[in-house]
Amino acid sequence: MKNKISFQGKDGAYSHLAIKEVYSDAQHIPCSTFEKTIDLAETGEVDLAMIPIENSAAGRVAGIHRLLPKSKLHVIGEHFQKVEHHLLIHQDSDVSKIKKVISHEQALAQCSNKIQEKNYEILIGADTAGSAKNISESNILDTAAIASKLAADIYSLKIVDDNFANSINNITRFFIMSQEPNNSYDEKKNYISAFLFSVKNTPGSLFKVMGGFATNNVNMIKLESYNYGEQFTITEFYCEIEGHPSQHNTKLALDDLNHYCSKVKHLGVFEKSLYRSRQ
Repeated sequence: MKNKISFQGKDGAYSHLAIKEVYSDAQHIPCSTFEKTIDLAETGEVDLAMIPIENSAAGRVAGIHRLLPKSKLHVIGEHFQKVEHHLLIHQDSDVSKIKKVISHEQALAQCSNKIQEKNYEILIGADTAGSAKNISESNILDTAAIASKLAADIYSLKIVDDNFANSINNITRFFIMSQEPNNSYDEKKNYISAFLFSVKNTPGSLFKVMGGFATNNVNMIKLESYNYGEQFTITEFYCEIEGHPSQHNTKLALDDLNHYCSKVKHLGVFEKSLYRSRQ
């Protein structure tokens, strides 16, 4: 059993909910930043870190992609968490008094339709549950928070809208990260390998990398690019493929990757979530 799991945010955050769903008996350790969340796992103060990587409505969590290249942790699992945004207000307030709304920027983006409809002033908070906690503890009566039902229960706030998001199909994908990588695989299960790479600054390098996956019949399920460095001349790619390194075709494709790339960082191998098969 995993005893301690770190997450970014306050009690009641969606990362907290994800931990409760995957490791119901674990102790959750809230952290103020993603850096601290990862650091606790890197130093062994916790067993795992629960990290949001992307959302079906708002896209990737950009801050995480900035931290992944520096992290010493390995991805050992993925979890898809249903996000149900609620509009919460202080017990002594009334919806007619609400002029502002506060939450994490991702949650605000996921609720933009109703925010615009109600003409609320937008305030950006560090996280969803922290925004709810602030309203409760500071007795703020003119501002609503966008957060989970768990946050409403923890901080004794009123729910005035239990379906505040733009879409009911709002899913956040989490990475479960550990000091130790997955090194053994069950051939009856399906796996995903994740890695970062930079191609050599020569014509056709990316094409050759992609060709290595195609010719070895390896399915690529995600490829994202972003520039880094002061001159924006280096492009890094985040990639996920089906399979694990012990499989012959996957090994051949990864050999091609190493040959044509200037840098490769393997992030981890993890079992493909059953959520994917239900879609």
